[in-house]
Amino acid sequence: QEEIQSFEERAEELQAFIETSPIEEVKKYLAEKEPEDIADILSEFSTENKIKIFNALDVESAAVVLDDTDPQTRLQILQKINNEDLAKVLGEMPADEVADVIEEVSEEDREDLLELLKKEEAEDVEEILRYPEDSAGRIMNPEFISVGENDEISSAIDHIRGLELDEDVHYVYVVNDNMELKGLVPLRKLLTSRPGTKIDEIMEKDLHSISVKTDQEEAANVIRKYDVVSLPVTNSKGQLVGRITVDDIIDVIDEERAEDISKMTGTIEEEHGTESTLRATQNRLPWLIACMFGSIVTGLVIQMFEVTLAETIALVSFIPVITATGGNSGVQASTVVVRSIALGHMDFNKVGEEIVRQLKIALSLGIVCAVVLSVLASFWKQSSAVGIITGLSILLVVVWSNFVGVFAPVTLKKLNIDPAIASGPFITTLNDIIGVFIYLFIAAVFLH
Repeated sequence: QEEIQSFEERAEELQAFIETSPIEEVKKYLAEKEPEDIADILSEFSTENKIKIFNALDVESAAVVLDDTDPQTRLQILQKINNEDLAKVLGEMPADEVADVIEEVSEEDREDLLELLKKEEAEDVEEILRYPEDSAGRIMNPEFISVGENDEISSAIDHIRGLELDEDVHYVYVVNDNMELKGLVPLRKLLTSRPGTKIDEIMEKDLHSISVKTDQEEAANVIRKYDVVSLPVTNSKGQLVGRITVDDIIDVIDEERAEDISKMTGTIEEEHGTESTLRATQNRLPWLIACMFGSIVTGLVIQMFEVTLAETIALVSFIPVITATGGNSGVQASTVVVRSIALGHMDFNKVGEEIVRQLKIALSLGIVCAVVLSVLASFWKQSSAVGIITGLSILLVVVWSNFVGVFAPVTLKKLNIDPAIASGPFITTLNDIIGVFIYLFIAAVFLH
């Protein structure tokens, strides 16, 4: 048994070893380590040492490391390793993982690598790459075990023994002569059934499957909801073309979470440190420009009420409080809704009920904030009028912001736009504009 070491300990130990030991000793050392652990710490090394470590791995371990390491390290390896050696590593990987790697190399290298792969493997990879990005077809493994409905247990087991598979198998899928999916048999059930039993006697006909064009996030929701470890994928004709395993879905969940966080911060897509300055700028600039123009609109709203502000200059002090509280309240509500949508818990037939629920919460929050701010403003500015204006304004702004926080992501989802963008600059900028307008409008009405 290997003693469990911390991330830092593993990195420091490997760093010391490669600096003081000949390459043959490094190979022996790495052969005793779990490739997943090597992939985990590889980002800590210089590019030169990353390549040295990768080249010292056996082919099977190299395949695991290439798939599991971070995107920046993977790109550095792909840029330095020659195509012949890379093709050997790819030959040890499932087709869906090979497709992920092939997609990251240049067009010229992609064609060279496909030619170096076995014909059948290359065809599987090319087929996967034809599917839309973020679809189930893009992450499925085209290798699976299928048997006929009328096959006997013994012949099915003999068939399985003659196969070479890249990943663990949990289910045997049952198809007809046209490869249409009819059911499945858990491997455990297949091995424990009596000899002579036919497949159709033990197969489960009620199963969950998805189309190759289904979004990968929806595939993740199906696996999470129904607790299956493998999900069959079918084409438009209902024919079985692949399967998605739970380890693929873990990667999808990580990817979608990172993507949502990026959208919430206005960076559009996750940056791995591999993008050029120009590309990173293109990703971030649209949101910054949008927010800048939103702030200009807020300024125009303030200008509309400059007479009111001139008469009661104390009101200016509370504009940041109004905008910040409204923005934060809206983001809280939208984050709850976006998470509910992402997890598949949102019932779109009961959107009205959710809006009412959030407005009740907003009303409670608004009343508390109104009382606190009203008392504080009255004592600070020695004016009951300022206290009343700020208190009423913060109440209405919080209620409005929560409404937008619920309504915006639901509407975006209905329009097939990722609702995660509603939790970032979009909702904050919108609430700033409306919040300032509500505040100054109430001030103008109250004072005049």
